Amino acid sequence: MSDVFDKCGAWKDYRIAKAAGLYPYYRPIEASHASTEVDIEGRRVVMAGSNNYLGLAGDPRVKEAAQNAVKRFGSTCSGSRLLNGTTVLHEELENRFAKFLNREAAVVVSTGFQTNLAALSALLGRHDIVFSDRGNHASLVDGIRLSFGEERKFRHNDVDHLQKLLEAADPDAGKLIVTDGVFSMEGDLANIPKIVELAQRYRARVMIDDAHSMGVLGERGRGVAEYFGLEANTDIVMGTFSKSFASLGGVLAGPFEVINYIKHKSRPIIFSASMTPASVAAALKALEIVEAEPQRRSRLMDIAEKMHNGLRAMGYDTGVSVTPVVPVLIGDQVKCFRFWKTLFEAGVFANPVIPPAVEPGHSLIRTSYMATHTDAQLDRVLDAFEKVGRKMGVIPETRPSSFVPVKVARPGTFVMSNQATQRWAAASAGLLADRGLSLEAIARLSSREMARKLSDAVETLTWRAANLQPDDFKRLGSAPLRLWSMRSEIPGLLLEKGANLFLKNGQHPEA
Repeated sequence: MSDVFDKCGAWKDYRIAKAAGLYPYYRPIEASHASTEVDIEGRRVVMAGSNNYLGLAGDPRVKEAAQNAVKRFGSTCSGSRLLNGTTVLHEELENRFAKFLNREAAVVVSTGFQTNLAALSALLGRHDIVFSDRGNHASLVDGIRLSFGEERKFRHNDVDHLQKLLEAADPDAGKLIVTDGVFSMEGDLANIPKIVELAQRYRARVMIDDAHSMGVLGERGRGVAEYFGLEANTDIVMGTFSKSFASLGGVLAGPFEVINYIKHKSRPIIFSASMTPASVAAALKALEIVEAEPQRRSRLMDIAEKMHNGLRAMGYDTGVSVTPVVPVLIGDQVKCFRFWKTLFEAGVFANPVIPPAVEPGHSLIRTSYMATHTDAQLDRVLDAFEKVGRKMGVIPETRPSSFVPVKVARPGTFVMSNQATQRWAAASAGLLADRGLSLEAIARLSSREMARKLSDAVETLTWRAANLQPDDFKRLGSAPLRLWSMRSEIPGLLLEKGANLFLKNGQHPEA
């Protein structure tokens, strides 16, 4: 008889990553220095992995507004918006965002994830069809699952595929096209002009998740619809407060009747505690600053262009992004973890992104930047990437003689993406999956004798490298001293090189 907990004990990825010293998640931040630098494990590093795009999370004005709200209303509302969880601050925030986004009405929700669940679970009925980009955020995916609508997925940013799905759909069914505005992992923009054109032709509605573009793109920071000049042609816009607005929560804005229906029918709204007063006040103050200080967006775009082109000049592939989300393609999952760790040791915190967040073989280091990063901090990030990339063989020893520069999505440019390199396109499509090694593959191998030997070798050599002293190595000659200096890398190297060797020799995990 099976046990519902069996899968938990059988899951090996965590143990493998921990044993190899490559576990990158749940790293506690001990202190923040104006948000651009943080202390982690006693080490002060440049934060190049935060979505605090405008740098407002550490702004004294935002912190003071949150503190004043706690003094006035307490730490929580202790109830849902429907009942006792609405304050005058909540209503002010909704009115201000409706005006900011040029929409009839808005509703604020406790988290960004819940915001998408709220919209889609309420709006999509049994006779509705939702067309969703395969690269959409998990909250959109789960919102669709919670609804009664029929889902049709189109290939990432492939509007021709979307058109075919729309053509094949029941013409009498309700239709909703759902897409991220800026895709969070690769930093590329949705083709909103073409999506709007198709929506009008096939009588569909359009919902945009602007989590990574609200506050960032457009002349006034209203997101991708403003950037493309198509606000009047998009129906619902969603944004989060946890990024540019230095808080926690989300907002939906659109026609009054639609927003009012969601407020009264959405289970994620009416059965969840409302945003805390501090969160609401922080978002209100951040919105005020966003509207008053457009130079933050200009500075952010200057930084994005500097980092894209600085990395490309070294030989890195930053893909199709035209935003402050700057991905760096690594490919192999285990190598990606090793790269992340070495980068951290060099003084830079970034985020390793692996499947299922990206396609197999498309593991990458996701960096993102703030308007408040200094040039000196950015140069430290670039210097670390160059040293680590050369050390690990991700970039060539000498810089390429030329590279294709990136033009970012500044207001009025209508830039949509950069041309993908052949390797990026192949990785994004999952065509490099058989060339890389994942922890999952190692876990599948680990049930066989050869993999057990590999695991034993990793454990034994890791222990020896951690416990031998320099004098022990001296007795063996000078060469092992290099192993001593590389002791922190040995487990990851063994995993990557050893297991890949087994795969090349026919010991494939699927065999």
